[in-house]
Formats: sequence, C-alpha cells, structure tokens
Amino acid sequence: MIEPDSTIPDRSKPEYTRRSALWAALGSGLAAVRGWWRDQPVQAGFPAIPEHVTPQTQAAIEHGLKWLVSQQMTDGGFGRQGSYARNVGVCALAGTAFLSQRGMTGPYRRSIQECVRYLLGRAQENGFIVEAEVRTHATLYGHGYAAMFLGQVFGESFDPNVRAKLKAATQLILNLQNEQGGWSYTSDPQDADVSITTCQLLALFSARQAGIGVPREAIERSVEFLKQAQNEDGGFRYRLDDPPESLFPRSAAAVVALTCAGLAQDPAVQRGRDYLKQPHPPLELSPGQLAEYHFYGRFYATHAAWQAGKLEWDRWYPLVRDELLAQQSTSGAWHDANIGDEYATAMALLVLQFPYGNVPLLAIR
Repeated sequence: MIEPDSTIPDRSKPEYTRRSALWAALGSGLAAVRGWWRDQPVQAGFPAIPEHVTPQTQAAIEHGLKWLVSQQMTDGGFGRQGSYARNVGVCALAGTAFLSQRGMTGPYRRSIQECVRYLLGRAQENGFIVEAEVRTHATLYGHGYAAMFLGQVFGESFDPNVRAKLKAATQLILNLQNEQGGWSYTSDPQDADVSITTCQLLALFSARQAGIGVPREAIERSVEFLKQAQNEDGGFRYRLDDPPESLFPRSAAAVVALTCAGLAQDPAVQRGRDYLKQPHPPLELSPGQLAEYHFYGRFYATHAAWQAGKLEWDRWYPLVRDELLAQQSTSGAWHDANIGDEYATAMALLVLQFPYGNVPLLAIR
C-alpha cells in the first residue's frame, strides 16, 4: 500500500511543460470559443445556452448544485459516514462540478474556496493529499482527482499556496510511476492498471496547464502503457497481464487520456472511439439499480464524445442527458450505493455541464 507519510525520492528530469502565460491566455480565451457548437457568438455578460442544453437540463443542474452545496461540511469536505466519508477525491469532484458554473468567480465560489481549504489542509509534507482517516485502499485515486482540481483552481486564482501544494502533489505522482509506465494501488509493479493510470495522467495534464513542469518521458511511458493495454476490439483491459476483456468505463477513460496527450488522430484512439460507439450490454441491471462504475463511465464517455467532435457529440450528449435527468431524485441528488450520493451527483453534474466548457481540462480536444 502507498503510505500517507511515504518519503519521495528526488528525481531531476527534463520538463514537459508550457508557459504559464500561454495557459492563462488560453483560459481567458475559452469563453470566446464555448459557442462553437452553436456557430454563434457569445455575448459579453450574458452566458450563452449551449446546444442540447434544455430548460429541463438547466433546472436539473441548478437543483443538483444546490443539493451538493447543502452536503458540504463545515471543514469543506463531504460525507458523514461510510468508506468514502471526507474522501479527498469526492471533494475534488464536487469542487470541479462547482467550477463548471462559470469558474472561480461564479455563483459557487464560496463552495469552491471551501473545497480548496479542505484539500490544502489534507496535503502532507511529501505532497500526498489524503483524508485524515483513510478508509479505502485506493488513496492514489483521491490524490489524483485532488491534484486535477487544484490545477484548474490555480489556473484561475494564481494562489501561490495552491501552486506549492500542487507542485508537490505532481512530483509525488511522477515519483510513483512504475517501470511499466503506469500507476498502481500498491508497490507491486505488476499491479499497474488502466483506471488508476488515466486518473494520474489527467492530474498531470491539469498541472501542466497550470504551468507545473511534467517530464516528457513520463507522458510517453504512460501512453505506451495504455497502448499495450488495448485489445483487438478497441477497448482496454484492466492490467497488461489480464485476459483481453474490454470494459466500457475504463476504455472511455483511456481514450480521453490518450487524446489529452495529443494522440487524437492516432489509430489507437480511433479504434477506441469505434469501440465506444458500439452497442454495449445495458448498464441497468434491474429497476433502480445501476451497473458498477456507471457514473465514472458516463463522465469519461462524455469527455471522449466532446473530444471526438460535433457529430459524435450530437449523438451522445442527448442520450446521456436524458438518462441522467431520469435518474435524478426529487432532492436533486443522484444515487450511488457504493461511493455515495455526493460522488454520483458531482459526476452527473460534470456530465450535464460539459457543453459550457468552463473547466479548461475538460475542454481539451
């Protein structure tokens, strides 16, 4: 297991980065291109309503965000009980959902600031961001989502404290990359898997957007790892030594990560996109019961559809939109019996708010 107080060895390598000023300019320019799906200009001061976002969608988003705000604890975290209580990953995903509403200056800026306060308070000296009482085995997941969120926050706030914690968190991710080029839950190098690797990659891309140096070699090795995990049908297996069984959620995550790495036209991405468009077994196991990784899969599949372009977006988003609207409870929340309703609601809100393009990492195509 990765211990919260593990020591990080020093590693000096050439950095794979872009200038902070470039990313700042990109972030400020995103508003000008958020209307490209609609082929119409964005009017200053009047948030445009993207294509496919219906009045019902807007109402569901508002209802869900208000519910999520009501669940935030006084320390900024989420969750009162269960394995994922106060989980840093859940807090980061909730914070990203708040960011999707016009960023740091939007109506949920106070909740975003509370998320930041909680996560910075859980950052250890070695860079590891983890809840005080660890209840899950997958602590690197929470760390990855926390780093991903902080990268987006720093891109708007330029808070030096956020940058310092983000830089340390990024270095920890780099130091934990194994010889296969992936990441794992444990210290076993054969334990690296596609799911945890895609999470760490997105954290690295977010850090790079914020101007934090990322070695080119680290990206190249992780890309090679993901390519080796791709099956003949275009989907992705869990580990390199596992049977070639593809699964929709992790395949969507792998396609997103490879596209963010600049491989949008690579044959591996094209095969992955073809796999995602194929009919898959229904995710509804029985009335009222969702398949495992339901919200995880919907989040990454929506990002993959966004990256694929307007044709695929026009096919996918209305389907997932209507599905999520039907699954929302009267309280405004979405339900996940395993990880919790805060997690499910944050993921559903991220999906529904994708067309607005307010989170730079999620706007990468």
